Amino acid sequence: MVPALTVVGVLVLGLVGFVVWFLKIRDPLKGEDFSKKWDAEQKWVWQLTLTPEQEQAFMTGLQAYDDERGCYLKRADGILKVHRPMMLISLFALTEGFAAMGPAAMQDPARAVHDLIMRYADGEIDGVIYYDDEWMGEDVDEIDGMDKYEFTSAMMSATSAQGVDHEFAGGYADEDDGYLTMGVLTKNPEHVARMYEEAHALSGPPVEYRNKLDIMKDVMKDLDPEYEDAFNLAEVEKSKYINTLMFCYQRVANRYRETRPEMQYAEPKDVLSVVMARMVEEDLSGYTWTRPPSDEQRKLALTLLSNRS
Repeated sequence: MVPALTVVGVLVLGLVGFVVWFLKIRDPLKGEDFSKKWDAEQKWVWQLTLTPEQEQAFMTGLQAYDDERGCYLKRADGILKVHRPMMLISLFALTEGFAAMGPAAMQDPARAVHDLIMRYADGEIDGVIYYDDEWMGEDVDEIDGMDKYEFTSAMMSATSAQGVDHEFAGGYADEDDGYLTMGVLTKNPEHVARMYEEAHALSGPPVEYRNKLDIMKDVMKDLDPEYEDAFNLAEVEKSKYINTLMFCYQRVANRYRETRPEMQYAEPKDVLSVVMARMVEEDLSGYTWTRPPSDEQRKLALTLLSNRS
């Protein structure tokens, strides 16, 4: 009887772990109600480009586009992922374009958003990057002995040079659709750092973990609403000072193939750091920013992408 209970316990823990993993990591809405997917918030910086009425119309237009061709709102990053045609669009650029259309956008937001996205589909401009889910090439499963997961791991390593003084600003890599985002932030302003300190003070005393079960219990317990609200406010305020780079895997991979013979004894991550830094430094196609970078942001990006060997 005990062995049976043990097996059941393991299965339950495994199932609970999967649910937590799905809701907190893989679910793009982080477990939130899908009915809120297109809610207007006046929360993130790109939303404040619009009046509350304009934002509501803009969200209506995005929902109509999603119904027709598919798109996903990466609110915190300021990016719209469009499924057809495949591209990432800066929400700063998109909201500015929507506002510039004036009353016509308010009268027919679905048409306005559709026309804006189709305009970006005519050619890459600042704030727009195309991605390709066959970024390795047709019927190609490896590049330089790396599958898509290993190539992605090397790309992520290339974005984080060791010993660089900076603030963590997020990042995401999609090995299936072939794009990577990289947040850039030199340092949190003092008032933002203070907001995080005040939020953590509400989280209570640190928990002592004696085993894996203690960790699971802590992860699964409900967050204190006061702490969660304070932490989210700090995250939103921090996002005002973050700029995000977007890279297309396909063009990174093509330049990797070209550069590899010149660096045949280097590790893949070091070849990729050279490739990606060169793309930014020489303003080559295949990357863009969500908004025009300051000299400080550009310098930090190049430092983070610098070859470490």
